[in-house]
Order: sequence, then structure tokens, then C-alpha cells
Amino acid sequence: MSPLIFSAVMFAAFLHACWNALIKVSGDRLVIMAVTTAASSILAIPILFLLPLPAVQSWPYLAASACIHTGYMLLLVKAYGFGDFAQVYPLARGSAPLLTAILGFLLLNESMHSSEVLGMLLIVCGIFALALERSAGVLQMSRPALVYSLLTGVCITAYSLVDGTGARLSGNSNSFTMWMFLLDGFMVPIVACTRRPKKLLLSTIRSVWKPGLVVAVLSTIGYAIIVWAFSQERIAPVAVLRETSVLFAMLISVFLIKETFSPLRFGIILLILSGIILLGV
Repeated sequence: MSPLIFSAVMFAAFLHACWNALIKVSGDRLVIMAVTTAASSILAIPILFLLPLPAVQSWPYLAASACIHTGYMLLLVKAYGFGDFAQVYPLARGSAPLLTAILGFLLLNESMHSSEVLGMLLIVCGIFALALERSAGVLQMSRPALVYSLLTGVCITAYSLVDGTGARLSGNSNSFTMWMFLLDGFMVPIVACTRRPKKLLLSTIRSVWKPGLVVAVLSTIGYAIIVWAFSQERIAPVAVLRETSVLFAMLISVFLIKETFSPLRFGIILLILSGIILLGV
């Protein structure tokens, strides 16, 4: 993996942790997610006039991507409703890389160097250790949080493979990304309108539109970087490196959300950092 791609993916990982933290702490998560997707769709429109139309071969992947991303966002909202940021985030993100690597190998005939395999395993083991941390012998994550987090991870795996393939077929990864955001902007708002009374929905939008707009900008930039990286490099290592956003999430959880930081967690983070180094060599 080149230094440029490595640095870009790390920056995207930082942006991803930031917008997830905003979703976690910004009130009604379904409504803020609806505001975010709608804003991302609106932001994409003027950019589309500057980009070529994606190749026809990528259109089915665009449709599939919009559906999968909607499922991902709705499941993420549910998971954050049942669990803490410091556990839901790493488990959702950590369950994806191994699945991505396996399916990339089986479906796309992708291979990985031995150092990348070791780095991937270290990162995945570290993230799962964070997610399965116990206190006084008691697992700190509830069953619904565990289930929704794992289902979120399945969606991450699915959209990584779909978007990576679609970007390669599109002829222009930025075009593919912007069209994905445009299509993605309709589904979550429709769900929010059906699940929230009109007056409550409008009052909530007035209170969360600012963080929703920030999330839209951060998520759009971050995912555009990732899709570009998917089009330039093998999907599995990019997907794994992106999941190191859990490191940034841990810092955010400690210093901003004020969650507990133990020596065990520090050791696990060192394990993940070792995986990053191996993956980036």
C-alpha cells in the first residue's frame, strides 16, 4: 500500500470516528441520521454536474449500495440506542474486516501478503478484545447491542465489496460516490417520517440540523476517500485499515464522552497499532 493511500485512509478513519461520535451524543439518532443523509444528498447535487456519469455497468452496484447503506445506518442507530460508543463502535467496525477479506478472496480472487494477513489479524483481535471487555467478570455489552453491532458489521462488509467493485466499473470513483450519496438521501428520511409524529419530527430537526450538517460533510469527505482508495488498492487491506478508526473512537470516548480508559484498553490499542504498522508496510 502506497504512503498516499495509507495516509488518506487513516484521515478518513479519523473523520468516520468523529461523525459516529456526533451521532451517538446528538439526541434523536434516527432524525439526525435522516438529516445527515438528506444533507449529503443535497451536497452531492452540484458536484454531479462537474463529474462524468458512471459507466452503465456500475448502475446495479449503485442501487445495491444505496439499499445496503440504508440498512447500515438504521442498524447503527439501533445499536447506539442499546450500547456504549466505546463498545458498539469497535464491535461494528471490527466484525467487518475479516468478513471482507474472506469474501474478497472468495468472490474477487484477491490475495494478501503475509504481513498484511498478520496485521489484519492483530487489528481484528484487538478490536474484538475491546468489544468483549469484562468488568468484575461481567460482559458489559447487552445482547441487543451485540446483535445490532454484528449486523451492522455485516452491512459494512457488504457495502465495502459492492462499492469497491462498483467504483472500479464506474470509470470514476468520485462519480460513483456522489451518485451513491444522492440515491442514499431518500430512504432514511422516509423511515424517519413514518416513525416520528410530524410535530416531533420538525422540532427535532430544528435542534439537530447543525450537527447533522457537520456529520454529512464529514461522512461525505471520508467515504469519498475510501471509495477512491478501493478503486486504487485491493479492497481487503483498505477495509481493514479503515477500521483503525476505533483508535480515534477510543480517544474521543475518553476525552470528549468521558468513558473509562483502563490499562487493558491501552494494551489492546498497542496491539492494534502493531497491526496498522504491519498493514501499512
